[in-house]
Amino acid sequence: MMQRRNFLWGSAVLLTACGGPATARPLEFWTMQLQPDHTALIQSMLTAFSQANPTLGTIKWVDVPWADMEKKILSAVAAGTAPDVVNLNPQFAVKLAQRDALLSLDDKVPQVDQERYFPSLWQANRLKGSTFGLPWYVSTQVTIFNRTLLAQAGVQAPRSYGELQKVAQAVKSKTGKYAFLPTFDTSQILESWVKMGVPLITAQGQANFNQPDGIKMAQFWVDLYQNQLLPRETLTEGHRKAIELYQAQQTALLLSGPQFLQGVEKNAPDLAQITGVAPQIVGSAQKTNASAMNLVIPKATTQPEQALKLALFITNSDNQLALAKAANLLPSVKAATQDTFFTLNGSDPATQGRVVSAQQLKNAEVLIPPFDNLDQLQKLLYEEIQQAMLGKKTADQAIQAAALGWNKLV
Repeated sequence: MMQRRNFLWGSAVLLTACGGPATARPLEFWTMQLQPDHTALIQSMLTAFSQANPTLGTIKWVDVPWADMEKKILSAVAAGTAPDVVNLNPQFAVKLAQRDALLSLDDKVPQVDQERYFPSLWQANRLKGSTFGLPWYVSTQVTIFNRTLLAQAGVQAPRSYGELQKVAQAVKSKTGKYAFLPTFDTSQILESWVKMGVPLITAQGQANFNQPDGIKMAQFWVDLYQNQLLPRETLTEGHRKAIELYQAQQTALLLSGPQFLQGVEKNAPDLAQITGVAPQIVGSAQKTNASAMNLVIPKATTQPEQALKLALFITNSDNQLALAKAANLLPSVKAATQDTFFTLNGSDPATQGRVVSAQQLKNAEVLIPPFDNLDQLQKLLYEEIQQAMLGKKTADQAIQAAALGWNKLV
């Protein structure tokens, strides 16, 4: 879940085209948290595009912090000042698609271009039969683990939820520390239903997570907390805290994208020496997750053809490969993943994480596909599970309450 909150960082740059007259209004391109680490790379891409398309004039690049993007883009669309191309994720973008505010791309992107992307990632940008975005960069979750703590606990990195529970028990009893901190500010817990073969909603949009297997999944999380196998911060903190606890060697596992391994190597070099990487935890459905970012084009653009041209250029194989190498992420185009950058393993955790993550990409999918009011469903479900963790409800009561609230909403 790309879990993308901490992918990269954010402000604004204006690039002038080389040659040719400027248009009355420059193409405006928004990204999320790519500055300052990747300012030079994005500038070079936009400069190359401007040089190849001199009649388009200038490109105005605005980089927006992750926490501000949803409010900023919704406000811009409402005010009629939306950018021509904007970097979102499917969950943010669906809120604009619900408002019919995004350009439908099915009949505008040639089939040959559509087929460049992994099919599952292309499908993640569809709502009610219409494609609202182009896939851009991707991450698949891996299990980052502290070899020393697991050895002390006498266990190996878990590969399933059943193994995760056993690891949590062993780590706590043998080391006094916790196995991991699950994150309620990402889709990590929501995805566990899908990994266990429980679609969150029916084809008609009604709650489906309250079936027996779904209640068992809720009970799994509740039991971990009530048996004191999860940190107290589980109810109040999120992904950033999970990273902090792992780097402080207070947890044995970090369930996250491999891009965070670069931070481990930088901030905790001693820990990096004892850090290993394993494939992500799966359930009975054997599904693996992908967190994806996309590029969308608001309908309000006055230059739809030029905007699409820019979006296709930014997401082409060469440019995706360049960004993936710079940010330790994955591309959404199949050709770029054939590069040895994703296939040759090494001894450092960042390289190991990238290779493991890339190996999962072929079968990975965005496990929570866009649908109306997805954020409301996550809020309902998470709040009810937390009530059960605190002992105010049973897991069954909590899930049934969430289902009732969802069905009233839809």
